[in-house]
Amino acid sequence: MRNIFSFILLLSFFVAFGQKEDSLAYERIIKDENEFTEDVENGKLDLANAKSKELFEQYETFLVKFPSSDYKFSVLGGKASTQFALKNYDQAKISYLELLNYFKQNKNLKDPFVRIPYSEDNQFLYELYKKLAHLEMIQKNYKEAIQYLNLAQNNPVRISCGNGLFSEIAYIAYLYSECYSNLHDDEKICDILIPVAAIPMVHENSPTVTKLYEILSKKYTKDELRKFLKKSFKTLYSKQGVINTIENTIYYVKFMDRDVILYDLNFKNLSKSETRKKLNKILHFSKFYALLSK
Repeated sequence: MRNIFSFILLLSFFVAFGQKEDSLAYERIIKDENEFTEDVENGKLDLANAKSKELFEQYETFLVKFPSSDYKFSVLGGKASTQFALKNYDQAKISYLELLNYFKQNKNLKDPFVRIPYSEDNQFLYELYKKLAHLEMIQKNYKEAIQYLNLAQNNPVRISCGNGLFSEIAYIAYLYSECYSNLHDDEKICDILIPVAAIPMVHENSPTVTKLYEILSKKYTKDELRKFLKKSFKTLYSKQGVINTIENTIYYVKFMDRDVILYDLNFKNLSKSETRKKLNKILHFSKFYALLSK
């Protein structure tokens, strides 16, 4: 009995030691990753390249030595991010796909620091699919990039900040439009950009605004487009849908046979006069309309 007890204590010691060892190894990786990032941001590329060699040695050693570590997921992500920063895009794509497969095969993965399962929200998948889309765009694989953007959209995340939400919607629309632009599909570009033509907080020189004007101006003058847009804001429509992961009543107007989403939920119970005033305010706040009015 005493021998069994001694064996259990010894085994517990080795387990505890192993856990401590992987934690220390991961801390060293984080420290070197931070130094690497700082060197890249400061343009110290020679130092960054030297540091990256050390990092890749650490990544491989860690993955071999601690195959079941709670930190494995983070190490795989760090490896992919380092390759991306070095513009080793082929290797980065392989590593991001390895990270994705590891996630799919380990549904109960938890953040080692806060112990919350990664699967409880879509943040990881959403950001990873965006990263893979970006990689495909860099390599001019636009059809593949669109597929990854679709996957990101199928794993939406809720954004608490209004400006952050509008910026993200505009950014995703921009990525789609760049893909379709390189595929020479103007109709698809309009399908993507017209719905965000009235989005708040988009700068007049935003790519989503200038790209939409560039496409539509092939067929219409600026004055014609301004009149069409102004006329579209005379009639308000509504339907049930999802904005920012929440089911709600979506209000929109029709422009070029497409729905222009109005990111304002406060139309309910308004009089016709109040509705007209609100629509006119949104129209004049639209940076697309501002561009057409110059």
